[in-house]
Amino acid sequence: MLAIKALVIILPVIVVANPLFDVAQEMSCCSSAAGSCRSVCSKIPLVTLGADPEARKNATSRFLEFCSFELIDFWTCVNFTLEEVKKNENWTGRKCCHLAQNPICQTTCAVSGSRSNLSESCRPSDEPELVSCLERREEAERCCSTVSNDTCRSVCKDLFHKPGKRSSLKLYNSKGCFHQIPKCLKNVAEVRRVDDPKQYLHCCDEATNAACSDTCRKILQTATTDQEILDALAEKCSPILPHSPLWSCVLKSTPTKPIRLPLDTGKLSCCSRATKQRCQNLCWRAFQADWETAWSQLDSECLSSNLDNELRRCLDEADNSCEMGCSGLSYCARFNDRPTMLFRTCTAAADDAAKWEADHWSRGGIIRGLGVAVQIASSCPPETLRAAACLLQLRPCEARIHETRLCREDCLELMANCVDWSTITGSHTAATLCSKLSPSRPDAPCVSLKPFLENPRDDNSVINPQDDITTPCKNNPCPQGQICLLTVNERETYRCVPGCTLGEISKQVVPLSSWVQIPRYDKHGCLRICQCTLQGLEKCKKLNSINFEFCWVQDRFIPSRSNFYLECNLCRCFEGEVTCSRKSCTEIKIPSLPCDCPAHYVPVCGKSGYTFASACLAKCAGFTANEVDFGRCSSRDPCFPNPCNGTDKCVRRRRVCLTSIHKFCQQYECVPIDCNPREETSGPVCDKDNRQHHSICAMIRAGASLGYRSPCLKGCSLRGPVCGIDGEVYINECAAWAEKTVVDYYGPCVTVGLISDEAKPRCGDIVQCPSLKEPNCIGVTPPGACCPVCGGAARLYYSKKQLDKIYHMMDEEIDKDFVTLDALLSALRRQVQVAQCALRGMVTLEGDIFVVVQSVLEKPSSLQLRACVAEMEKLVVRITERSSKIAAEVPLGSLTRAELAHNHIASANVNRVWFPIIACMIIFSIFT
Repeated sequence: MLAIKALVIILPVIVVANPLFDVAQEMSCCSSAAGSCRSVCSKIPLVTLGADPEARKNATSRFLEFCSFELIDFWTCVNFTLEEVKKNENWTGRKCCHLAQNPICQTTCAVSGSRSNLSESCRPSDEPELVSCLERREEAERCCSTVSNDTCRSVCKDLFHKPGKRSSLKLYNSKGCFHQIPKCLKNVAEVRRVDDPKQYLHCCDEATNAACSDTCRKILQTATTDQEILDALAEKCSPILPHSPLWSCVLKSTPTKPIRLPLDTGKLSCCSRATKQRCQNLCWRAFQADWETAWSQLDSECLSSNLDNELRRCLDEADNSCEMGCSGLSYCARFNDRPTMLFRTCTAAADDAAKWEADHWSRGGIIRGLGVAVQIASSCPPETLRAAACLLQLRPCEARIHETRLCREDCLELMANCVDWSTITGSHTAATLCSKLSPSRPDAPCVSLKPFLENPRDDNSVINPQDDITTPCKNNPCPQGQICLLTVNERETYRCVPGCTLGEISKQVVPLSSWVQIPRYDKHGCLRICQCTLQGLEKCKKLNSINFEFCWVQDRFIPSRSNFYLECNLCRCFEGEVTCSRKSCTEIKIPSLPCDCPAHYVPVCGKSGYTFASACLAKCAGFTANEVDFGRCSSRDPCFPNPCNGTDKCVRRRRVCLTSIHKFCQQYECVPIDCNPREETSGPVCDKDNRQHHSICAMIRAGASLGYRSPCLKGCSLRGPVCGIDGEVYINECAAWAEKTVVDYYGPCVTVGLISDEAKPRCGDIVQCPSLKEPNCIGVTPPGACCPVCGGAARLYYSKKQLDKIYHMMDEEIDKDFVTLDALLSALRRQVQVAQCALRGMVTLEGDIFVVVQSVLEKPSSLQLRACVAEMEKLVVRITERSSKIAAEVPLGSLTRAELAHNHIASANVNRVWFPIIACMIIFSIFT
């Protein structure tokens, strides 16, 4: 390793200033040359010399032709360089070095002899493409090393790291190599003669494009030999990737079995919260495969301790997350009519259990969970006994961190009034008994018993049905293995969709087609991602992983998963990556835009699919001149010129991509003209005439044009156009809602609002803000928007590196949609349980995500507005606490921190005059 370090110093690279490093990196030797010699030298990258012996030979010839022998320093440097890169030329990883993004990593790789030499210069989280390439080549070396024939060994390796070579399978057969198939290639290369090719028809569902899918179905209906099938698929389904779903399905000799899941994946992800290594190990054993023996030890040694509150809360959340409302109880009636309070188990079964528990105590029964036999005194007030039993069974949640433990003061009072101390042996006191039921500190978050000793307030006791809130998906009314989804503005309030449970004893269900993150068995703290299919979790891939235990910030180490401040900005260290809020820390907080950009609305469309109000803001966000186009994204027709082939229809599909390596974000999809109108994958859509169709295909067959991707919504206005809070123009309010965004004002977008913490109108008389749903409500003016809206709001911060790694592992284009804004908002929306509320959001000008939970009703009640705010506060706690509801699902697992952004709107007055403005500027001058 020391030699490698020295060589990196001797052989620095000269890099042209370019943030993406998309340039050839020349040898340092070139600086000793001049004229044509210098020109020739600059065109020979070091990574090319390291990877290709023929390139070194050609480089020497070029140097001899153009470089004088009088350049002694130059030739000394060249000879030394060529000798160094030759030393480890047999390392197959050299072929991957050009994929490195960091120039130091690229240089180190070019002269290395093994992957271990790269550990200090190439961070896996920063170099996903390089690491993936190295892993494929190492796998090829391991697999093919036992093949004795040179030709067969070469073709064997081609199947791994040259997937574009479509003749590989044929060549392997034609060269007589099938008698030398290594065991690791059996499922790739061994193709048995199929008596009935139709048995493989299900494989065609894995095709990534319509032409491949059609060819697959046709050939499997007519083929008589395996070779016919391979030839036809190689023609239309290239590249040949043996590990891709289609080719793996066709080539394998036995069906793929779904992976073996841990007993409870959601809880397994909680284990890192344990404070002691033994508790971590017990947790891992309990929810991996040894629940019967390890759970009792985990419960007694760890969960009853005040040291592992975070672990206990995480496990509670995986089983029973905190949800709003409690009603319909008979014994615990004083817990009813608290619609915005959070409970873990407000059910009829819990109500019955509380009654049994209180009766058991009153008859002298032992109070469980205290570690010692404790009986109730006859002097204990019956209402206190009832409230205590109900609290322990219904488990109300404290709002700040969703703690469910009884407050210490309440516990001490309960012990003093209700415990028969004559039955207790030993030196126990009220304090020692309360250590099992309450937090150790009096000021710690907790749940008090006192509010439940009184009836609910009168203003909540009688609620008109039209002013009430409903939670139809609470306690999941769907059959086992299905998930309940709210349907906003539709006739039915919810629908049941197929899903996958995250383990044999897990209560958590994720919907069909979604991706989940599962802890890896082979490397603690690292993840793999899998997709939920009808067969279970499949298509699993290991994410490149390196454990960062801290972040280096300025001159100090910050532990991973901890919060800290830089000036007035709250920051979080998450696995080596720092995310911070972006507040102005000056004494006078003046509304402004990032990079002090002017408040001009001359929009540009970023290649990520996001509309910036100006080129200045796009540049501030890190976009270069060739990564933006003039005009709003919605004003551009992605289907002109037609990107699809003659058998497909191009249909707009708006996406905002969240990863830094997905800036060229596709804004359309190609739908086969002969598609099946009953197919379910695209779901209902609404055309421009406000008519609903079963699918995109059905709409195309009907000759209609797409209005928006959603059932035709009710309760929204068809008047348009409207300007969204994201600075994008939509044909009407319904279309904006379907895209999960909030309407800022009616009319086309004409300006951008300065960003401030104060919730009030920000654009003066330029726009006319809609009336608020309730004067002086709790709400927010979204960043960059003009008008305040009622509802709960938050800023969400996410790990771009995590999403980059996931995006890089996605083989199929359709799967890359799971690292988009729409996927993130859809996953968050599934966690909103109040039917009168909807979650909407956008990417902000600063690059984080802003979400609002607002009422879907035109005239909501105060309770309904308050419920939407409470739903937002619930989500913020789940993100902050890394609930398994968040950590297990892609892309929610990338969320690192959340901040509430709502407050009372400062003024209910809205502007009534709208003056259109026209502004002109030369866009690309901003980038110069």
